[in-house]
Amino acid sequence: MTGSPRAVRSLWEALRAHRCCRTCRRGYPISPACLAAGLAPIPPDACPRCAQRVHQGRCASLGCRRGWLRVGTTHVALGYKQGDVQRLLIAAKDAADPGAVTLLGRLLAGFIVHHLAARAYDIVLPVPFHPLGLRGRPVHPLTAVYLGAAEALRPGYPLDDLTPPFLVQVRAMAPLRGQAEPDRWRAVRGAFGLGFSTRMLRGARVAVIDDVMTTGATLSECARVLHEQGGAAVVDAIVLARQPWSVI
Repeated sequence: MTGSPRAVRSLWEALRAHRCCRTCRRGYPISPACLAAGLAPIPPDACPRCAQRVHQGRCASLGCRRGWLRVGTTHVALGYKQGDVQRLLIAAKDAADPGAVTLLGRLLAGFIVHHLAARAYDIVLPVPFHPLGLRGRPVHPLTAVYLGAAEALRPGYPLDDLTPPFLVQVRAMAPLRGQAEPDRWRAVRGAFGLGFSTRMLRGARVAVIDDVMTTGATLSECARVLHEQGGAAVVDAIVLARQPWSVI
C-alpha cells in the first residue's frame, strides 16, 4: 500500500491511503492486509478452530473445551471486533447502512481473493436468515455483504447463488446478543436445515461465511447440519471479525 509515511492509526486512514494500492488495482475487492495498520489482528497462536486467544496453551472457548464446535478451521478477515471494525459492523448490522454493507462486501471479497485458498473449497455459502430476523431492516446485512462479494468473485469461486440456498434457517431465533455462552448454544439447536435434497454436499469441502464469531454456536450448528444431513467432509468458517473475549 502506498500513501502517507506517518503511522496509520485507524481503518479510515488506511482506506484513504489505500486509494493507490497496487495489489487491489482499484477493483471491487479490497485486501484486508492492505489495511492491516487499522485492524486488530488475530495472533498467530490463537486457537485455529475458533480464533479465540489461548491461555496457558488452552482454548478458553466453551465450544472447544466441551467438544461442541463442529467447525474445522476459522478464517478471520478483519481481526477482532473492536474500534473501527466494530463501528463498521454495527453500522451494517443494526442500520443496514448501504456504505457499510458495500465496504464489508469489498473486504470480504478481497480476503477470499488474496488470503484464502477458496478454490480448495467445493462450496462457499453464508449463514442463512429467517424473514423475522430482518426486524424492520430493508435487507439482511450478512446476505447483502455476501451477495456483493459473490457478484465480484463469480465465476472463479464456488459461491452458492442462493437460488435455492444449500442451507436455510428453519425457525426464528431470539437475538443472541447479550445471551450467556451456554444459552447461545441451546438457542441455535435445530434452527438450520438443508434448503433442498442434494448429493452435491456429500464428501464436499464447505466454507460457511458469517459476520462475527462470538461463541461459534451459530456456525457450529450450520456445520452440524452440513455434516449430518448433507454428508460434507469438511466445514470451515470465514468470518469478518472475532468477538474478543478475556481469557483470564
